Amino acid sequence: MIAAVITNGELGDVDKLMGILPEFDLVVCCDGGIRHLDSLGLAPDLIIGDFDSVHPDVLDEYRRKGVPIQSHPAIKNETDTELAVRFAAAQGAAQIIILGALGSRWDHSFANVMLLVLLAKMGIDAMILHSHNRIVVSRSELCLTARPGQLVSLLPLGENVKIRSTKGLKYPIINRSLPLDTPYGISNIFTDACAEVKIDSGWLMAVLSED
Repeated sequence: MIAAVITNGELGDVDKLMGILPEFDLVVCCDGGIRHLDSLGLAPDLIIGDFDSVHPDVLDEYRRKGVPIQSHPAIKNETDTELAVRFAAAQGAAQIIILGALGSRWDHSFANVMLLVLLAKMGIDAMILHSHNRIVVSRSELCLTARPGQLVSLLPLGENVKIRSTKGLKYPIINRSLPLDTPYGISNIFTDACAEVKIDSGWLMAVLSED
């Protein structure tokens, strides 16, 4: 099952994004992420959140359509996006794509990257997808696909991150620790349609980005 989690950040170029989206079996919308549904042409299977960023009339419209709505208090330990990804995982999603995960609130953007780690620990294939950025994480290996010339940055999510080897990248990284205080892995380049990264230790974030 492929699930979409739609949250309240930015999608980027929607036309470009629509060209790379898969067919979703489950669509979970977080709070103000409702604003993206029409432009994405998606109907929610669940709307979840504390609803501090959506007008009650909009919520009532979906309620009248029979869409399940799961309300949570504003004062809670989890973000709305965390609630949504946990719900999707509980439904048996094998892959979760988070849309609208990046934006002007960098704290929320980074919190959403943290959720990729949570999902990886659950054994779920997950990514943040934006028209100009694709973000994935791993602590074992990454198999990445892109056109030759595509930029990819390999960045540590903590101390003690070590890459054993890379394949399919212009600047190979072999038996190299990635220090947390130096962006050594920024702006590598695909030389093939596929790139492989083997990780010896730590959590690594790969960001495939375009200007």
